[in-house]
Amino acid sequence: MRSALVFATLSVIFCFSMFYRVTNAVIAPDLIRDLSLNAERLGMLGSAFFYSFALFQIPMGVLLDKIGPRTVITFFSLVGASGAFIFGLADSFAASFVGRTLLGIGMASVLMGSLKVFVIEFPARMFATLSGTLISIGTLGSLLATSPLAYLNTTIGWRQTLIYAGMINVALSIVVFWVLKGSNRNKEGDSLPRAIQDQKGIGASLRMVVGSLSFWQISALAFFRYGTFIALQGLWLGPYLMDIKGLTQIKTGNVLMMMSVGMIVGSPIAGYLADRTFRSKKTVILAGLILYTLCLIPLTGIFGIDSTLVFSVLLFFTGVFTSFGILLYTHIKELFPLNMSGTAMAGVNFFVMSGGALFMQVMGNIIESFSHTGHSYPVQAYHMAFSICLAGMIAGLIFYAFSKDFRSPR
Repeated sequence: MRSALVFATLSVIFCFSMFYRVTNAVIAPDLIRDLSLNAERLGMLGSAFFYSFALFQIPMGVLLDKIGPRTVITFFSLVGASGAFIFGLADSFAASFVGRTLLGIGMASVLMGSLKVFVIEFPARMFATLSGTLISIGTLGSLLATSPLAYLNTTIGWRQTLIYAGMINVALSIVVFWVLKGSNRNKEGDSLPRAIQDQKGIGASLRMVVGSLSFWQISALAFFRYGTFIALQGLWLGPYLMDIKGLTQIKTGNVLMMMSVGMIVGSPIAGYLADRTFRSKKTVILAGLILYTLCLIPLTGIFGIDSTLVFSVLLFFTGVFTSFGILLYTHIKELFPLNMSGTAMAGVNFFVMSGGALFMQVMGNIIESFSHTGHSYPVQAYHMAFSICLAGMIAGLIFYAFSKDFRSPR
């Protein structure tokens, strides 16, 4: 009973983390109007969440290993709630940037904290299935940031929506603190005072992680996989579908929703294949992300797509296959000792969120560099930006293909 409650609570709060990540895509026209933004500043605003999220992954793994997930998730979730309030009340680019930054800091603990709880409280054989299911459920947050957010935007406005989300976030922080009672101690039994004093151990853990070539290979693929996907889903496919393909805000939300639906379908499948079918997580990851890379090709303009149905199907499979990337956390976890699991996974997550930050901003700079009238950009600008995503994924896959594999026993 307690295990189910713990998993359910972590899943709900992860939904909010996923929601905050991709809100800007559907409400981009309103942000441009209300905050006087261009493509470059819109990209910076989208990146603010991911830059702050990524930077806080550096201490996050150590905090989770040494202090424990209960205190860390609760405290940072309250920081995230304050960011939602500031973003919802912002009347300038600077204020909205601060709000998005605090959102990133606040949500930085949720996924890594959840994975650390799985390591502490659940059997190791369930890790890939639990993490895949968590992503699948959490992706409902991304889904809420599509058509439902578009609807709320037309009724109560994006500002009020963010304020309500912040209020729910505060309530969830309190629930997390109650549910995770007893989760602040690692299986090895390290208490907080001892962990704080063990500075040498922290340094040795970090050196061991960053000294592994496989860490960099896994991190590189995580960087390109998530960076490309979230830049498309969380920002640039929205303006592309509205400005280039002429879809309404609601229809754009419907099409983007298919990426979230695909992730909901794909994440548990990836976890099941990794835990029950294949001995090698690497094999499953490579197969899924190669197919994800192939899904990016039509977005580069090689094929002309004007059908909403075709776009929906394409983005559904894009979501299905990118979800296999969650297994990268399982791969890195298996290469290091249990008491270093939080540090290793958070190290990879630093590159995950750095990818989201960099690709959002770089794609915005590329699009802004093309000649345009007002806030209307040519189709070539988007195709060039999407081509960068394709090239990055190819590079990441080649580098990862030579990483160390871990084959679990039958």
